[in-house]
Amino acid sequence: MPQVKRHIPVSVAVAIGVHVLMLILLVVGFQMRNETSGQNQPQVESVAATVIQQDVIAARRQARADARREEAQDQAAPKAEQERQRVAEEARREAEAERQQAEEEARQQAQLDLERERQQLAERQQQVEQAQREAELEIQKAQELRQEAERARQQAEEEAQRQAEIQLQREAEEAQRQAELERQQAEEEAQRQAELERKQAAEEAQRQAELERKQRAAEERRRAEQERLMAEMQRERDRLIAEEKAEEERLAAIMEEEQAALEAAAEQRRQAAEARELDSLTGQWASAIASKVEGLWRKPPSAGFGESCVIYVRQTSGGAILAANVRQCTGNEEFRQSVEAAVYKADPLPPAPNAEVFQQELLFRFDPEG
Repeated sequence: MPQVKRHIPVSVAVAIGVHVLMLILLVVGFQMRNETSGQNQPQVESVAATVIQQDVIAARRQARADARREEAQDQAAPKAEQERQRVAEEARREAEAERQQAEEEARQQAQLDLERERQQLAERQQQVEQAQREAELEIQKAQELRQEAERARQQAEEEAQRQAEIQLQREAEEAQRQAELERQQAEEEAQRQAELERKQAAEEAQRQAELERKQRAAEERRRAEQERLMAEMQRERDRLIAEEKAEEERLAAIMEEEQAALEAAAEQRRQAAEARELDSLTGQWASAIASKVEGLWRKPPSAGFGESCVIYVRQTSGGAILAANVRQCTGNEEFRQSVEAAVYKADPLPPAPNAEVFQQELLFRFDPEG
């Protein structure tokens, strides 16, 4: 592509030189005609003008001959065809002779004009060459300016590319710093969550250990009491032989009552733990359902801030909604309808953690901005 750009000005210069040369020739010819017009104007006409004038004269003569022929035909209509052809042939020969004479005169005049123009062209040849050399010098200067502009453009492009690379490097470093910050934040959050779970597990283990310790203490007290009673029974056996059977039955009844009480207390604690766990799983399940409904809910323009309601849902074991309606709602009718629509969009609902938690009929609170 750079080579093509260097050749284009040369061709333009050649074209300019040719046009300048043609302009000089026209000016020289025009001056020569002006110089000779006052001396012998009939012999200094250009070849083109002479040929045109001779053609006009020949045309006029031909027209006169045609007119004479038509007049002769009109006047001598009864004459023979031979006379008409003779007259036409004579007119044609006359016109041909005049035309040849005019062409010869034009040719001689053109030779004179051409010789005169050649002499003047030789005199002004140096002027044309000088103009061409000046044009080539201007073209060379233009090429140098263009090369200088090309170098400046290349330098500007290199500077722009360098600035772009610096900017890209800065953006990459900023992105890397941002990613490192986000990674550190994620690690801190994961560590905090793990610490929280560890503390909760430790507290739960401590509560379980405390419960087992209390159970062992109660068992030890029961055993100690039993041993004490049996010792008393052994000491009183000789004295209470008659009452031994009744005392044994009473003691057995006491032991059964205590055992039943201990077992009942343990069962109550187990049921309470299961109830707490069931309540926790149920709350998580209800929260998952509410979160899905909230994600699909679109707040209507007329709804106020902080509005909530209780939603009743009847569903299948697979989470398909059989019926749903809004209860205890603080919003208007448009708010109620938007909540019901969000509930039906949430079909199927999230599954329950286990069969014990599952409820076919479920109530949960919808409080999207609470």
